[in-house]
Amino acid sequence: MIEIRFHGRGGQGAVVASELLAQAAFLDGKQPQSFPFFGVERRGAPVTAYCRVDDRPVGLRTSITAPDAVVVLDPGLLATEPVADGLKPNGILLVNSPRPPQALIAPAGVRRASVDATRIALAHNLGTPMLPIVNTAVLGALARATGVVSLEGLTRAVGQFVPARPEENRLAARDGYLGVTVLPGDASAPAPPPRARPPPLVLPEGPIASVSSETLHTAAWRTFTPVIHLDRCTKCNFCWKFCPDDAIEFDAKGYPQIRLAYCKGCGICAAECPPKTIEMVAEA
Repeated sequence: MIEIRFHGRGGQGAVVASELLAQAAFLDGKQPQSFPFFGVERRGAPVTAYCRVDDRPVGLRTSITAPDAVVVLDPGLLATEPVADGLKPNGILLVNSPRPPQALIAPAGVRRASVDATRIALAHNLGTPMLPIVNTAVLGALARATGVVSLEGLTRAVGQFVPARPEENRLAARDGYLGVTVLPGDASAPAPPPRARPPPLVLPEGPIASVSSETLHTAAWRTFTPVIHLDRCTKCNFCWKFCPDDAIEFDAKGYPQIRLAYCKGCGICAAECPPKTIEMVAEA
């Protein structure tokens, strides 16, 4: 049996990715199982999904705590979520990232792989520049990195079960298959830093907005980061006026700058900036 855990954000297609993988496995003549786990059910919040593939009927009904493969649809989760927890020795960590796999932080002995699924999705007009739908490109990369399903089975599943833009999604799966880079397990690979368990969060009475977004860790939802091009900034302060999270402060010369601990990447500042000084850049 092969167990695969998907980590993504609401709206990226992590749940659909696990379902498509199961359908592809079934078309390949295997016995799959797929199900999601939802925490905060909203766009941009972390989402986990699971898939098991075997040659025999799968009897387990538990979440996957010791996966053979971990698939990360958003590289920002590497810094905010323990995505590699429980990954088996010689398992594979596949990340949607433009960075080479040797730059990924993973447990010792784990094989690392990366694919620029965001670029592939945008090239095929899947999703929007603010929220590209990367799941089919990542699945193509997973098919090649693990052999859990064939590319033929995956493209057939995409054609049968993806209602929107099936041809573009098939091409994205093919490009992901061709574009993935895999490294062998390396005991000297950089290991994730130990994670301190935060104290329980005690919320005051009243609306949830009475607690800062930094306290609520909404910065972990960010998939795009605003970058201010100060050479075009007119100091109109519209970014500060419209920011819902108090994530804008000013330097000694009066220019705005982003407080990343507060910013959740909503893009309102970029939309409201009159001279279009602010650019939303995908996190690598």
